[in-house]
Amino acid sequence: MGFGAYNVEAWHDLFIASAGAAAALSGLIFVAVSINLREILAEEAKIGSSYLTGRALESLVALLIVLAISIAGLDAFISHEAFAAFLLLCAALSGISPALAFRAYRDSHVKPVAFNLRLFLALLLVLAYAVAGITLLAQAGGGLHWVPVCFILAIIIAASNAWILLVEVLR
Repeated sequence: MGFGAYNVEAWHDLFIASAGAAAALSGLIFVAVSINLREILAEEAKIGSSYLTGRALESLVALLIVLAISIAGLDAFISHEAFAAFLLLCAALSGISPALAFRAYRDSHVKPVAFNLRLFLALLLVLAYAVAGITLLAQAGGGLHWVPVCFILAIIIAASNAWILLVEVLR
């Protein structure tokens, strides 16, 4: 199985591009938070919830997981089994975010539609990482072809949260 969906080395270019993009986008999250830190903290004090800082953390975690997966994927000697296990670990770590978001949501005044979309995307990301890991391990069902789906979902989550932290918090 030297080609395609089950050969980590074949995805080298994707991992290089994704590592650079994730690192740059992580920096933008820090900028968004630092620009509006006073407003974010004031809004959280008003609603009595860590909903907004949770969104910032969710974005950073999503992007840092993309970065970690990309760096691991660039290891020329990593086996598909080890990489699959790492993807499954990342799925588990990604599952923390929806749980924390749900707890913060209960204490906030956020519209249910907005929260449900956020929760859906977060759970979809967890599922996609798990499917990528399981199918890579089984060498059937798509394997690494799921990784770009994961990365795109992580970027969508981070970008939407960055928008809220940068623009919506000022409304």
